[in-house]
Amino acid sequence: MKILIIKLSSFGDIIQCFPVASGLLKKFLSAKIDWVTYDNYRELFEYQPSISRVFTIPHYSSCGMVESLVQIIKLIRTLQKERYDMVLDLQGLFRSGIICGFSGAKRKIGPWNGREGSLFFYKERIMPPPPPAQERYLEFLRYLGIQPDPYAFQLPLLPPILDIKDYIVVHPYSRWPSKIWPWRNYQALTLRLPQFHFVFVGIGPWFPVNEANCTDLRGKLPLGKLIALLGNAKAMISGDSGPAHLAAALGCPTLVMFGPTDAAESRPIGRKVFVLQSDVSCSPCWHANCLNKESPLQCLSGITVELIVKKLMILLEN
Repeated sequence: MKILIIKLSSFGDIIQCFPVASGLLKKFLSAKIDWVTYDNYRELFEYQPSISRVFTIPHYSSCGMVESLVQIIKLIRTLQKERYDMVLDLQGLFRSGIICGFSGAKRKIGPWNGREGSLFFYKERIMPPPPPAQERYLEFLRYLGIQPDPYAFQLPLLPPILDIKDYIVVHPYSRWPSKIWPWRNYQALTLRLPQFHFVFVGIGPWFPVNEANCTDLRGKLPLGKLIALLGNAKAMISGDSGPAHLAAALGCPTLVMFGPTDAAESRPIGRKVFVLQSDVSCSPCWHANCLNKESPLQCLSGITVELIVKKLMILLEN
């Protein structure tokens, strides 16, 4: 049995799809499972034992539409030689749909709510259940008669990379400016909790991290090191971001702040996750840049340092 999963992006969504791969192996014990994704997510699969082979294509933003189409055509030719028994399109967009449709697989399965015309490339269609988002992916397993385990991420616990005890990882960045908690709040947070050591990670706008109980690893960690750091952390604090999903999947106690996005839809999945979202009329707005000119980022500014301290202590005690 040869199975292909298509999930091109993004970081957090791909992690939430990993239980689909491990679930397939519960029923198809000797199956060979391959995956198609964008090339900047390839490293994620180096730590995923359920996946045999990863095929990648460049994102059109990095190479242009024409080159992106050329790469998709090359990929389709390669996939047709593999003679897959089944393809699951977990993305549901035009690029994933066309890869699924011309893959040459016997069964081509995708979601009923596929966008950009992807619906026409499937032979079998799955009705997506209500949120959270991971349920849409797990429904593929139920359709195939498999009882899913939402926590079966199969990510490894790697040896620690820091000789520090009881550290808390902080990821203050996001691709959306509207998801970023004001950096001064992070500084105030570290001063309020001198008994803990804070390790800052991620890539984004620079701000000073000078407190004695802080280590600055921003922009310095490859994915394997980040997995090791999060897997051995006491907790993580983050906005709605890919590393927050990774921490939750690793079983790290994770505190996530939601502003323009909806926690009910896109919260990280894990046994030790606590989400915070302000009750303001404009949230969730799903805008990368805040449109509230009178009170910018009201959704995140309502999450105070005091509230984070309180919820963090509860998370750690539990």
